[in-house]
Amino acid sequence: MVKIVIVGTGWWGMELGKASQDIPDSIEILGCCSLSEPERLKFQVQFGGEVYGNFDDVLALADLDAVLLATPHSLHRDQVIAAANAGKHVFCEKPLALNAATGAQAIQACADNSVVLAVGHNRRFSDGAREMKALVDGGACGRIIHIEANYSGNAALHYPPDYWRASRVENPGGAVGPMGLHMVDTLTWILGPIQRLAAICKRQVSTLDLDDTASVMFELESGVTGTLCSLFAAPGSSHLRFYGTEAIIEATDNFSELSLKPSAPDVPATHKSFRNDLTLQRELTAFAAACAGGDDHPVRPQEALRNVAVMETIVKSSDAGGVWTDIQV
Repeated sequence: MVKIVIVGTGWWGMELGKASQDIPDSIEILGCCSLSEPERLKFQVQFGGEVYGNFDDVLALADLDAVLLATPHSLHRDQVIAAANAGKHVFCEKPLALNAATGAQAIQACADNSVVLAVGHNRRFSDGAREMKALVDGGACGRIIHIEANYSGNAALHYPPDYWRASRVENPGGAVGPMGLHMVDTLTWILGPIQRLAAICKRQVSTLDLDDTASVMFELESGVTGTLCSLFAAPGSSHLRFYGTEAIIEATDNFSELSLKPSAPDVPATHKSFRNDLTLQRELTAFAAACAGGDDHPVRPQEALRNVAVMETIVKSSDAGGVWTDIQV
């Protein structure tokens, strides 16, 4: 049983609270920490525990094992380092940091203090993504030669101007951090790292100082080519499509639908639906097990760091006029 405090009680902090409450054999919620008193009290009513307005007070708790960070991205590095120096395990929502340099500092602090660092790339815990990986690993698609990925939504049309997410600083590249990285993490988990990319990020319709369009071409280390589109001002949409010599495999609707279209005309296409979304419960169960001395968390810190480097390189390429740029970690 890992005793945790959830830091950040906005939308996603509440989702982490729900998931933690669902796995009482693995996690005990000691309380929450937030700058917002109304949010703290709302969390306490729903999940119990104590409320804290100061992160240092949380880290001083003798019976605390770990913190779950659902805070603005710009705070992650300092909060991870502070927690690690206090001897607390850390679950940090993605992205781990806003650039690879600060992400590496956070990782090093956790290593120096022998604490677990897990990052919330939860899509790879979905049944659809796991089935997709199993089919690809089993050779169902033959040789993969190209990828198409899209993860989009219209939140940039609805964010209040003073909301922390409505900021170019907190969301470089617009929807890349909150949505596009889901595809980056999942496709690289299945097919390997991105080696280089060329990107255009720009604002077309949003009234916020926030890009609403990100369009990326990329090449994996294996030579597989691909495209990623992540929009912040269009209806919700997601798909990850692998083109192989023997079949096309596609996951849609947040990996809840999976289709396989073989190239052989006499082999029928197949389709599966996955209705139970237990991704948060699974990633937090794995985190608790790692904290208790079990297997390492499936999302390795270096994998999360490379995802940050991809995000950073997308913006770097766009700022340079869309030039091809190597990923550097």
